Amino acid sequence: MSTPSMRRILLTLFTSKSCSLCVDAKNVIGHIPFDFEQKDVKAPENLNWFEMYKYDIPVLHLNDQFILKHRIEQDELEKILRKFKETGIVDQKK
Repeated sequence: MSTPSMRRILLTLFTSKSCSLCVDAKNVIGHIPFDFEQKDVKAPENLNWFEMYKYDIPVLHLNDQFILKHRIEQDELEKILRKFKETGIVDQKK
């Protein structure tokens, strides 16, 4: 079992090139230290994500679990990450 300081954080942002809210989300995410990846839902290899999130991007996952969509606010994201670091629980917002 991992201790709070050893919990890995991987944030995955589901985005597209034509998404203006995604630019805002990237700016928020850029202020927080962690592992980060982006997936363009319109890329051929991500068609399954497109079907799931085409009307909801930006969508953010923490360690492969959904946490946020649409507007990604820094204070809300920090709260979710803090809780995860302390408890290992991924708090999902719908």
